[in-house]
Amino acid sequence: MTVVVDKAFTVTIERLLELLELEEEDDYGILKPTEYAFKTAMKLVLEAYKVMEIEFPQASACTDDEGGIRLTWSSRESERKVCLFCPDNSEQPVDIYYSTRDNYGVVDLVSVSTLINWLKWFNEA
Repeated sequence: MTVVVDKAFTVTIERLLELLELEEEDDYGILKPTEYAFKTAMKLVLEAYKVMEIEFPQASACTDDEGGIRLTWSSRESERKVCLFCPDNSEQPVDIYYSTRDNYGVVDLVSVSTLINWLKWFNEA
């Protein structure tokens, strides 16, 4: 049995894993993601991919100065952007930021279906 994994998903996972190789911190704050942020981001991406499969878009990944993770899906053609913010700890909500040329907003991530809905919205462009 051969399992085919989409390139956009593979690149997204590789970018998440690369964050674990960062130095612990620098003059601006924490570089390496916290365990909570990494596990949260990985779980959401894996669960979204299980549903979306080849529709899963490629994301870039970075950390904030507290060890949280931001995954960003952006399209120059449609000027749409979706960002998933996984904070450094469970005391803060996981958020999704979305934007177009004329509109933007933030929603709390209630479940993986919320992420899937926004990624489908991103793909509609």
